[in-house]
Amino acid sequence: MEKIIIVVHGSSKREANNLKEFTKNLAETLNMKPEQVKYAYLQHGNPSLEEVLLKCIEEKAQRIIIHPLFLFSGIHVSFSIPEIIEKFRKSYPDIEIYCTKPLGLHEKLIYAVKERIEEVLFNLSSYK
Repeated sequence: MEKIIIVVHGSSKREANNLKEFTKNLAETLNMKPEQVKYAYLQHGNPSLEEVLLKCIEEKAQRIIIHPLFLFSGIHVSFSIPEIIEKFRKSYPDIEIYCTKPLGLHEKLIYAVKERIEEVLFNLSSYK
């Protein structure tokens, strides 16, 4: 069985830590069951990445793919997440654990930014 974990930094602002809808939509887009796509926080939120990895292992996952929902490869993407993955790989050598690249400069991200800018421009033009 395969599991996907979306991991974010997390916010001290509680209401900002809401990935339920995102992971639900992602599961649907990937043609996966909702329980196959989970979310985790590195700081300021629960569950932690370690807790979710353990949950996936308890649920008999054979392959786990972690996606850091970060723009760039800062400290967490370059060090924190790989350290956690390495620890789990050593403890659970029979389970495949992979990590994707962060969003970074993915070409499609430009279109999401463009859409957000156009929303503001549209609203500005409607005020005139």
